[in-house]
Amino acid sequence: MRTPHDLASRLIERKVDVCFAQADHDRDARIELADVSLLFVRILVYLGEPLGSRKAQAVLAASQGFCDHIAAVTGWRPDRAITPEEWREAMAKALIGGAADYDAYFKPVGEAVWSAVDRDDDGQIRLTEFTAFQQGMGTPAPNIALAAARMGLPTGTSEVPLGDILRTHREFYTSDDPEAAGNWLYGDVWADEFWDGTKAGL
Repeated sequence: MRTPHDLASRLIERKVDVCFAQADHDRDARIELADVSLLFVRILVYLGEPLGSRKAQAVLAASQGFCDHIAAVTGWRPDRAITPEEWREAMAKALIGGAADYDAYFKPVGEAVWSAVDRDDDGQIRLTEFTAFQQGMGTPAPNIALAAARMGLPTGTSEVPLGDILRTHREFYTSDDPEAAGNWLYGDVWADEFWDGTKAGL
């Protein structure tokens, strides 16, 4: 298995590619803004969260804010499909403000989604909840297992504080530290199952 140490200088870029693969469900190397929005609906469906519930509406509102931000900084129109390379540029622009942009547009999505993942509102994420989230994201089974182990969820009785998961969420999108726990949020970021490197020109 490869690790982030192999290509540390391209770690953020590779994690952005993972995000593209999550939205590109038909694997045609193109995504539209609607694909990004639909990814959040998929998560809610896999979690069993009614789309009209308070939690679901919070997720949809936060994801809409994220998509609006992406569109505003890139000029990305709803009817235009973009490539992995363009997605990299879009994400770079979306986070050009660093921590401030993360807090304004990425953090609300993370908080809303992981609140929905926490099915019983006890502030703990369990393996069943984590797995349902990952299935909604389209994460391959081997990477779900790897991510769960790395997040501290090796068995069905394990649980991780919601605050810890939110920290790894932040690290995934912002950290270029090869040792950051958040690098493993979706498993092995270098795994071929996430993306065919020839398509993205990696």
